[in-house]
Amino acid sequence: MPLIYIVSDSQNLKKLVSSALAGPDNDLVELASGKELLELLDEETPDLVMLDLQIANMGATAITLEIRLAEKAGRIDPTKIIVLLDRRADVFMTRRSGADGFVIKPLDSLKIKRAVKETLSVGSFEDPAYAPAK
Repeated sequence: MPLIYIVSDSQNLKKLVSSALAGPDNDLVELASGKELLELLDEETPDLVMLDLQIANMGATAITLEIRLAEKAGRIDPTKIIVLLDRRADVFMTRRSGADGFVIKPLDSLKIKRAVKETLSVGSFEDPAYAPAK
């Protein structure tokens, strides 16, 4: 059963993601800040972290960079990260930060489940909604 952290200061977003992933197959933990997440990562390693792009004073890009630096320094174990993006323009910075995947809002249950499944099994996920229209 994968342990998944859902990090956002938006209760509605956490509820949407939790509802999509709820069930006996997942162990979900909702967090409200990057600081809270970073403190927990010192104690345990989740299978996946889902970060909202905009979180109070420390957004997903800064959190992801902090996690990747801590991993390289050997302070924490490697962690899979999916960022929940507000728009296509955010893809570049998300990739540069070292995230394993991203999903572009608006979110729906099927997209969330697919992103989690692929990230946990294949190691990455890129929402095809970011690609330019043909």
